[in-house]
Amino acid sequence: MIDVCMLLEGTYPFVSGGVSTWVHQLITAMKDIRFGILYIAPQSDPTRTPKYDIPNNVIFLDEIYLHNYDLDRSARRSPRTRDFEIVKNFYEKILKEEYDTFKQFVSLFRGPKKCFDAHTVFSSKKIWEQLVYFCEKISEDTSFLDYFWTWRGTHLPLMQILQSKIPEAKIYHAVSTGYAGLLGCIAKTEYESKFFLTEHGIYTHERVLEISQANWIYEKEKIHFRAERDLSFFKLWWITIFKVMSHLAYRHADRIFTLYEGNKIKQILEGAREDKIAIIPNGIDIKRYTALTREKKETVQIALIGRVVNIKDVKTFIRAAKIFKEQIPGAVFYIMGPTEEEEDYYDECRQLIDSLQMAEDIIFTGMVNINEYLKFLDLIVLTSLSEAQPYVILEANVVGIPVVATNVGACQEMLEGRTAEDQSLGKSGLIVPVSKPEETAAAMIKLIQDKATYNSFSKSGIQRVKAYYDQEDLLSRYLNIYEQNM
Repeated sequence: MIDVCMLLEGTYPFVSGGVSTWVHQLITAMKDIRFGILYIAPQSDPTRTPKYDIPNNVIFLDEIYLHNYDLDRSARRSPRTRDFEIVKNFYEKILKEEYDTFKQFVSLFRGPKKCFDAHTVFSSKKIWEQLVYFCEKISEDTSFLDYFWTWRGTHLPLMQILQSKIPEAKIYHAVSTGYAGLLGCIAKTEYESKFFLTEHGIYTHERVLEISQANWIYEKEKIHFRAERDLSFFKLWWITIFKVMSHLAYRHADRIFTLYEGNKIKQILEGAREDKIAIIPNGIDIKRYTALTREKKETVQIALIGRVVNIKDVKTFIRAAKIFKEQIPGAVFYIMGPTEEEEDYYDECRQLIDSLQMAEDIIFTGMVNINEYLKFLDLIVLTSLSEAQPYVILEANVVGIPVVATNVGACQEMLEGRTAEDQSLGKSGLIVPVSKPEETAAAMIKLIQDKATYNSFSKSGIQRVKAYYDQEDLLSRYLNIYEQNM
C-alpha cells in the first residue's frame, strides 16, 4: 500500500526547479513514509531521465501523457440516454460554477459503470448534438467549426486524465491544481482517500499569463494583453478550463496548503474554503549553507538565478545590468539556470545582450552548483513576472547576500517580514515593480554603493532565514499531517 501518492505535473523528478526541490526534500526527509509518484507530462519521451536521485522510499512511479491519446474502445457497455443526460447536466452546472455532480460524471468514465471512453466521446452523435446546443448557448458569434476544434483540443487531455490508471493510496497529494488537481479529485472519489493540495504558485494565475500571450490559440485578430476581459473567446475558453479544474480541486481537497498570505487570499477568492487552508512556507537546509565561506572579489558580482524563460523576465535584468554598468563599470553579471526550456527566448536574450554591447559583461552559466557562486556573489536579482516563494531568496539571504526582487508572490514578505515580529528584524532586500529596468538598476546601485544599508540587509537576511525558514521545522509539519491522516 502506498502511504502518500504525489500527483505532479511537469516537475519532479524529471524537471528541476523550486517545486521539484521541495518535493525531493519532502520525500527524502520522511524515510518511513512509502511514496508513490504519478507524473503528468505532455507526451512520452524515451530520452527523459530523472534530474534527482529518487529516494528508496518511492515504491511506485508512473507517467500519464496528456497528448499521447488513447482513442481505443474500453467502455464496459454502451451509454444510455440517462448517461448522456448526466454529461449534459454536468456541463450545464459547470456554467453556473456548481460541481455537485462531479462524482456521478466521473463514474461514467471509470469503474464498473464505465460507458464512456475517448472513442465514444469523440464519435458520438448525441455528444455532437450537445456541442451544437452549447455552442448556440454560449458563443453565438463563433463559428461552430472553430468551436468544435477548440472543444476537441481542450478535451483530449482531459480524457487522458479521466481514463488514467491511479494506484490506491491512503493520501493523494497534488502540488498544483490543473491536471494534477483533477487527478486528485478523481482519486478521492474512487478510493475515498484523503486528498491534500499544496500550491506554490497559483496555477490559474500562471496559466492566464501564458495563455494571454500565446500565439497557438486561435483568435480572429491580434489582441494585446491588458486584462482577462480583453481576451478572445478561445483564450477565455482555455482559461475557463483551468479555472474549473482549480474549483474542483479546492472543493474536493481535505486540506489546502500554500506558501504565503497573498496566495491564501487568491485561493479564497477562487472558491477555496478558508478553514481548509494553512500556510506552510518553503524552507532550506540551513546547515548546508552556513558552512560556506564567503570571499570578496575585486569587482562587483551580480546574478539572476533562474530558468531562462519568459516568466522570469530575464530581459529586464539585462537592461538593468546595462544601466548599472554605466554608473559602476567593471561589474560581472551572471544568468544562472537552464537555457533549453524556451530556446527562442534564450536567443532573444542573446540578441539583446549583443545589441546593448554587453556580451563581455554578462555570462550564461547554464546549470551549475549554486553554492560555489554564493561564496562570492555580492547581489542577487529576481525580475520575475510571477513567483511563489522563490528558494533563491532564502539561499541568498542565509549567507548574507541582499536581494533585489520584483513585487510578486511572497518576495516582499520574504525580504521585509510577514508578521510584526518578523518585520522587526529589518529588511533583507529591496522590492521593485515588474518590468522596470530603471528602477531595478537604481535598487542594485543603492545596495552596492550604500555599505551601511548593505550590511544591515545582510545581517537581517541571515536572522530571518534561521528564524522562519528552517527546512527541518517546516517539513515536520507535513509529517505530522500525514501521520494524523493515515
